[in-house]
Amino acid sequence: MNIQDVLNAVAAGGSDYAASKKLGINRQMFSSYRTGRKTPSDEMLDKIVEMTDLSLQQVYLAVYAEKLKNPMAAEAFRTLAAH
Repeated sequence: MNIQDVLNAVAAGGSDYAASKKLGINRQMFSSYRTGRKTPSDEMLDKIVEMTDLSLQQVYLAVYAEKLKNPMAAEAFRTLAAH
């Protein structure tokens, strides 16, 4: 699981615009999450957990894997997030 999977769970088959409205942010910010220019805050991650069927561990591990500079550690986080 990676950040794209998390954002897809928020969108739930809808548009990025609709997902951004659910999160209370503008579409540009949601797009910045998708492209990796920005990382959601912990408060935003908590909101994502509340509105999806994903666990807290899945969301945080998937998103924090994107922040890691060590590719092996990032892959370990993604693997843990998949479970």
